[in-house]
Amino acid sequence: IHATEEMTDDKKYGVNKDDTTAFKIIAEHVRAVSFAIADGALPSNSGRGYVLRRLIRRADLNGQRLGIKGAFLYKLVPVVGKIMESHYPEVMDQRGFIENVIQNEEERFQSTLDTGLTLLDDLIDKAKNSKDKTISGKDAFKMFDTYGFPYELTFESAQDAGLKVDKKGFDAEMAAQKERARKARGDLQSMGRQDVTLMNIKDKSVFERDTYEEPHAKLVDIVVDDKLVDKADGEHATLVFDKTPFYAERGGQVADHGDIYNQDGELVAKVTDVQHAPNDQNLHFVDLILPVEKGQEYVLKLDKERREGLRHSHSATHLLHAALRQVLGEHTHQAGSLVDPDYLRFDFTAMEPMTKRELKTVEELVNQKIWEAIQVKTTITTPEEGEKMGALALFDSKYGDKVRVVQMGDFSSEFCGGTHVDNTNQIGIFKITSESAVGAGMRRIEAVTSKKAYEYLANRSDLLDDIQEEVKATKPDNIVDKIDSLESDLHDAQKQVETLNKKINAAKAGQIFNDVKQAGDLTVIAATADVNGMNDLRELADNWKSGNKSDVLVLAAENAGKANMIIALDQKALDKGLKAGNLIKIAAPIFGGGGGGRPNMAQAGGKNPAGLNDAIKAVIDEISKN
Repeated sequence: IHATEEMTDDKKYGVNKDDTTAFKIIAEHVRAVSFAIADGALPSNSGRGYVLRRLIRRADLNGQRLGIKGAFLYKLVPVVGKIMESHYPEVMDQRGFIENVIQNEEERFQSTLDTGLTLLDDLIDKAKNSKDKTISGKDAFKMFDTYGFPYELTFESAQDAGLKVDKKGFDAEMAAQKERARKARGDLQSMGRQDVTLMNIKDKSVFERDTYEEPHAKLVDIVVDDKLVDKADGEHATLVFDKTPFYAERGGQVADHGDIYNQDGELVAKVTDVQHAPNDQNLHFVDLILPVEKGQEYVLKLDKERREGLRHSHSATHLLHAALRQVLGEHTHQAGSLVDPDYLRFDFTAMEPMTKRELKTVEELVNQKIWEAIQVKTTITTPEEGEKMGALALFDSKYGDKVRVVQMGDFSSEFCGGTHVDNTNQIGIFKITSESAVGAGMRRIEAVTSKKAYEYLANRSDLLDDIQEEVKATKPDNIVDKIDSLESDLHDAQKQVETLNKKINAAKAGQIFNDVKQAGDLTVIAATADVNGMNDLRELADNWKSGNKSDVLVLAAENAGKANMIIALDQKALDKGLKAGNLIKIAAPIFGGGGGGRPNMAQAGGKNPAGLNDAIKAVIDEISKN
């Protein structure tokens, strides 16, 4: 509060009720957003990000009430950090990142605010001309929802103008929005197999993490068309077993696939997906080959190659997360991931693109940890003990009484329920394939491991061999020098061609400019030139300007099935009231085009070169009228 006082001209806390409220709002809001950003949240248009955005904007609006102009909230981050350092050192540790996020959001809001203030002025003018002198509830809500204006600000502005605001209408719009949000949450919660049939399944199902095959899995539940049945003999079914080695999709890791056999060794079904049921059983979505029956035992066999790919990708994701935090800073948080057998995708918080050096350093660090052959350790414990062990938790994940901590030496420690390698050296190799933006303050890395990484690098090596052969380099180390030499030769050749073209165009200009016609009181040079498009026509026009060849120049050219025309006028033609832009608009439609320009020069392109001669004639006819 004292730091905010220093940013105002003469406002003081505790003197004026409204000012005191504004100071409190700013202090509470900057503390809240500093903590949240340190924990990995970022401003956005939905969810927790929307709350953050609203908090920052409300603080900025209250800063304006105190006479503070522009972005200021970010300057209070170190004040928050220092006050709370003993309890929450993360703010000072991540000070630069938090300041950057808040400042960017504030500056974005300033442009929105300017638009909103203009709109508010329009609403006030509209209300002044209305019978009831009232800003409608719908308009007031739009100011709140779209531009971040609290109702109080709209109300005060209206009151200052002698107007009212329809508070009941505003409250009705707010209630409608809350109902839409409630329904949206309900729709989300109803997804992920949250139907009544599945919710009524109470049978226990144990996930056997460390095996690829379960020879005696008892089928305890069968769901077909949202109904529990004792037997399924159609095309598709959803199955629950008392125990299963199949991993159900969660935490970014996609599901296992595989086969189901009966005790006679016959293939009865193919597992195409596995999801979590409401009561946390693993739901196997299968394509049936033979009938299956409740109470019978089956052999569940994973697609081993797929599981191995998933283990490699998932463990590499943990190493990548730790490497990013080490290279970019502790403020870097995971914002989402996809663990696929063929590649991994990792989203993380960052305001700027990573540099080539940073990407190389991260990649080298991950591979270093792979080659160190670190044993992967898993521990089942409480969330509290897990945090004491230094395990990272996702900001928006929910954890039960027991959590699984996955540790890779002292380099990586995270809460995770996925499948992992036993030792980092099983990953083999890690290669980043791309880094890109996926939203405000969020970046994405895609990478491959193991066999897929080898295939990626082998393809690159083949491409390099092809390039070496194409540029006739004696060895790979000489490729760049060879390309530089070829580019230099090409540049020299292009300059020679340009010089020759100028000489050729000059010769053509001599022929064209000798043919001067009379159109009314004006002299005209009008011709179809044998040149390569608009650039050459412009060059001829520049040559015409410097030589006083005629009062009007009309040149056309056909190149690669396209038509081009340029028209230029000297001062005498301009004094007659002619304008090149008007003339080109007469000509262009005749050769299927359009264009424009200044009074003394205009150009156009079209699709019908056959119309160029008629277009030239039309221009000359128009000039003759003057």
